[in-house]
Amino acid sequence: MEWVNETVVREFIFLSFSSLARLQQLLFVIFLLLYLFTLGINAIIISTIVLDRALHIPMYFFLAILSCSEICYTFVIVPKMLVDLLAQRKTISFLGCAIQMFSFLFLGCSHSFLLAVMGYDRYVAICNPLRYSVLMGHGMCMGLVAAACACGFTVAQIITSLDISPALLFLQSTTSLLL
Repeated sequence: MEWVNETVVREFIFLSFSSLARLQQLLFVIFLLLYLFTLGINAIIISTIVLDRALHIPMYFFLAILSCSEICYTFVIVPKMLVDLLAQRKTISFLGCAIQMFSFLFLGCSHSFLLAVMGYDRYVAICNPLRYSVLMGHGMCMGLVAAACACGFTVAQIITSLDISPALLFLQSTTSLLL
């Protein structure tokens, strides 16, 4: 008789800072303050760029998009971490983990591609100062942001599918064995 593993993974258990169990409330306060500081600074950057007409140029447009991206990027991970610092049961479902992984990779890669776009913007401004406003019009800026997001989506989709596919195949095979 052959033994078959019939375990179905439905959730993951976080160990978090298990060696620092007594400090988890302090860590919660520290991380919460850092998170709120990050949100506040990025909100100030965005609102300043939106409200000041002198800052409505491509460089500041990209900076506002980068700040918005950072807000979303930290929103994917930090709230779950804060909840788990105080929770007794620190788990995440398989689907929740996959969604969080995809979102984190998408926003992180898009963030990196946006930094490359900002570098390209500065290159055009320095090498072609007289044609800068023609080359970096509103349509071009929107296209570069869309391209950065599309590249981030593609990278995240590939990496997530490569990491999740073996687990899904395992889940499907164990589910069919149970039926």
